[in-house]
Amino acid sequence: MADAQGIFFDERFLDRHAGAIISDAEVAIVELVANAWDAWATRVDIVWAERGQDRVFAITDNGKGLTETQFLRRWGTIDYNKLSEEGPVSEPPEELSNQAPRKPYGRNGRGRHAAFRFGDPYRIRTWRDGREIVYSVQRGKTAPFDLALISASDVAAGHGTEISAPDGVGVGMTADAVREALGTRFLSDPQFIVTVNGETVTFGDVPAGKLQRFDVEVPDLGIAELTVIDTQKADKTTRQHGVAWWVNARLVGAPGWSDYELDGRTTEAKRFIFIVKANFLADENAPLPDWTGFDSRNGAWQKTRAAVYERIRKFMAGVTAQRRAEAKTEVRDRLSGEVARMPPVSRDRWNSFVDTVIDTCPSINTDEVEQVAKVLAQLELANSKYGLIGQLHDMKPNDLDELHAILKDWSVRTAKMALDEVQTRLRLVEELDLKLRDQSLSEVGDLQPLLERSLWVFGPEFESLEFTSNRGMTTVIQKIFGSTETGSLLRPDFVMLPDGSAGFYSRDAHDEGHEVNGVARLVIAEIKKAGVTISSGEKNQPWRYVSELREKGHLTESARITCYVLGSHLDPNEASEDTKWDGRVRIIPMTYDTFTRRAEKRLLGLRQKLKDAPFLKDLGLDADAFIAPPPGQATLDLGQ
Repeated sequence: MADAQGIFFDERFLDRHAGAIISDAEVAIVELVANAWDAWATRVDIVWAERGQDRVFAITDNGKGLTETQFLRRWGTIDYNKLSEEGPVSEPPEELSNQAPRKPYGRNGRGRHAAFRFGDPYRIRTWRDGREIVYSVQRGKTAPFDLALISASDVAAGHGTEISAPDGVGVGMTADAVREALGTRFLSDPQFIVTVNGETVTFGDVPAGKLQRFDVEVPDLGIAELTVIDTQKADKTTRQHGVAWWVNARLVGAPGWSDYELDGRTTEAKRFIFIVKANFLADENAPLPDWTGFDSRNGAWQKTRAAVYERIRKFMAGVTAQRRAEAKTEVRDRLSGEVARMPPVSRDRWNSFVDTVIDTCPSINTDEVEQVAKVLAQLELANSKYGLIGQLHDMKPNDLDELHAILKDWSVRTAKMALDEVQTRLRLVEELDLKLRDQSLSEVGDLQPLLERSLWVFGPEFESLEFTSNRGMTTVIQKIFGSTETGSLLRPDFVMLPDGSAGFYSRDAHDEGHEVNGVARLVIAEIKKAGVTISSGEKNQPWRYVSELREKGHLTESARITCYVLGSHLDPNEASEDTKWDGRVRIIPMTYDTFTRRAEKRLLGLRQKLKDAPFLKDLGLDADAFIAPPPGQATLDLGQ
């Protein structure tokens, strides 16, 4: 039996997996310091080889350290998922339990590979819970890296981690450059101390061109010192960027943009650190007891926040001026066609809008501005102008979310087609309901054109567009009733009766040559005046019409006929369906209430759900009155 085939890694795998983390010295040292921050270190000491010295490298922190089990799990997993393994925050060690948890930098565990930039192999020493372990880590031949235990021993109390490379490699970066790189990233927390070759990293390590200071006067309170650090290039993470508040040399909350109107994903957000020193806030009891933030109700905090953020907005406006000018030009170029078609007044209004949005919303990107500007341009050119804006203004947030969801699944045109059909049917049912209840209505024949558009209420088989009035039957119908009178010149296929009207709607039959060959389906809809009760006589009338049509040769045995007799009430003894001609003819009595309830059922209950729709209110109807069953009628047979 052959041995199981193992999985091998090319020697270039780790370089591709970690990328700049093990190829760029600046990125590598920042990653290692960030790992110390995640481990809740308050002090990090770095030994960095100067030119002409031995290439020794070491970074030591007083973080929580690792047990051997934790080390093997974290170092032995190629793509370690820090978020799922350790959670979204890093809890402090026991002696700092009064401190708020930190939000870690790391997510995928690649930062630990940064040590390969300074030596291969490198050595890691970590201790906690009275136990110290030392491992050697080097690139492997068939695996990305190999771990080898050097020693394990008991130690006194304490915790921390040291990564060192006694036989380091050249990195082409001075210790001063290291202090500069770390100073632009890790000065937001005054209780996080970093040293390089024994010298603490301070604001003095940040070059003059990357650091600016401003005094912000807060009326009746004092001067807040605002320090702005420019990292020059946008870092991948915004964890230490944004606004950091110091009170009495202690960080309040965590640095970030949560209280400031700037998207933390923008280039500027990832580039700048704002450090605010406002010691007078301690005298005003503005920080929360656990120092996780400020009391939002505290007046001193509100005044200070407003003054400082106004100064930050002014600063950012200057930084983004060129980008905003370029964004304005780009938007105008992209929409030049639409703008050219605008009248002068509209064009001025549109240009003012673009300027205002880009100037007052620095976080909005060009694509988003273009989308909004294009909508405005289209509104300027539309007949309805800004009516849509007024409707959007009146919408609640949930309504806007629902509109967004609709437009994700539907185009405006297809949604309008569907809604137009729903609106047409609902208006039709409401109009029928209104007129069928009106006992004073004399021209019952006016209902037949409405009924012809309502055949779908009787069942899905009557949805066909081919199911229409058959004008060729007009002469026959007139002979049946012995009169030339018709209910409408436009619809001569129904006739007036003493107590109502009758309509005839058919679908043609075709022979093998696709020629019309008689009638395949016929619907006779007889509408009685409001107040009429359907009894045996009313039910028998449609059968007499069918008999006449058979005698005239317009109905063959292949035809199927459905007769509906509609009235206000049913004789209890005649409420059931009748059949004639060996089942070819069905005569169905139906009350107007049943008809409208059936329409409601076929519209999936939309009549009730949409009773407040403007197009129904325009009819002047009391929707609740029409939806409710008539007095004394608790239930209706909707299955007829």
